[in-house]
Amino acid sequence: MNMSKRKQLLIPMISLLTLLLTGFSSCIRPEAPNAEADILSVEVEGITPREKPLITNTAIKIEAEPWVDRTAVALSFTLTPGATISPASGSKQDFTRPVTYTVTSEDKQWTKEYTVTIASSRPAPGHFDFEKVKVENDGVGNYHIFEFSSDSYWASPNSSYSYVIQSPSLGVDPKSPLSYPVAQISEGYKGSCARLSTLSTGEVGLAFSSPKAAGTLFLGVFDSRAAMFNHLKGTKFGIPETRRPLMLTGYYKYKSGDKLTDENSKEIAGKRDLPALYAVFFETDEETAYLDGTNVLTSPNIVLTAQLKDPKESDEWIHFELPFEPVEGKSIDPAKLKDGGYKFTIVMTSSKEGAKFEGAIGSTLFVDEIDVYYE
Repeated sequence: MNMSKRKQLLIPMISLLTLLLTGFSSCIRPEAPNAEADILSVEVEGITPREKPLITNTAIKIEAEPWVDRTAVALSFTLTPGATISPASGSKQDFTRPVTYTVTSEDKQWTKEYTVTIASSRPAPGHFDFEKVKVENDGVGNYHIFEFSSDSYWASPNSSYSYVIQSPSLGVDPKSPLSYPVAQISEGYKGSCARLSTLSTGEVGLAFSSPKAAGTLFLGVFDSRAAMFNHLKGTKFGIPETRRPLMLTGYYKYKSGDKLTDENSKEIAGKRDLPALYAVFFETDEETAYLDGTNVLTSPNIVLTAQLKDPKESDEWIHFELPFEPVEGKSIDPAKLKDGGYKFTIVMTSSKEGAKFEGAIGSTLFVDEIDVYYE
């Protein structure tokens, strides 16, 4: 076969091959964009969930401890291929309320909304906001008593301070609740708060070797009569509790007075006054109906404690989270707990060693929004 005939046969064959390849390629179409808009999994950053997040068709529930800070939590999502989400995956959100996320499919034709909540199934906390006070008039002056339930009140040494408030050297108005060691003020973290101040006791206090009174607020009873003979026995700490406390949270700020002095009003050089804030859960028996100033942190009946271990001076509110830690060798009897065999107290004071009459006149502790969380 000569060259010209070979060319005549080759051209139709190339044309046929080209046609076949073109037809075959036209059958292979690009994959259509995904029409699904689902959240497949979620990772949580900023808090530690108690268990794996529960994802349903239109909601995600994340179980967390009730005291965790929910104001800046980031969720990172795995979505169906090509889908997008708003707010963006990994962005921080405020989960004090449910947050709605919208997932859009790759083909932009479908969207799905997921409502995400970070909640807790634990019992509601005991909440103390210091908004309700009763003005007590004892014939000498007016002082505040903070309400913590419909018929119960926080205890303080205000009633005992009435014995000294008329000292001429104090120069204060007995009729003003702000003249007493414990009072409500309006500048709280939210609304009003409790103000605890270490104050001079004037000439009367000096005569009884008690030159100052620390502002102290606690759950229990203040026995002013017993305090006249032994001030440590005047504080009767504890109210009945049938739940196991887990965490104590709240806000405080603190300013130390200028000069720290001892029980003889002698300056303690090189030191600043400090506050104290703690909670104690203890077992009662025939000999121990309450704890007092002699044993509130040392009694063998104590089972759990939560304590602010590193208090600081600050003009700004400081948030604290204090876990209840077990005393070594102690445990809770569930039957006795149910029957009311335990008591609980929170103690806050403007001078850590105020029970020893050590402190700085003018030291002031502000506390607000106290919560106790239970098992």
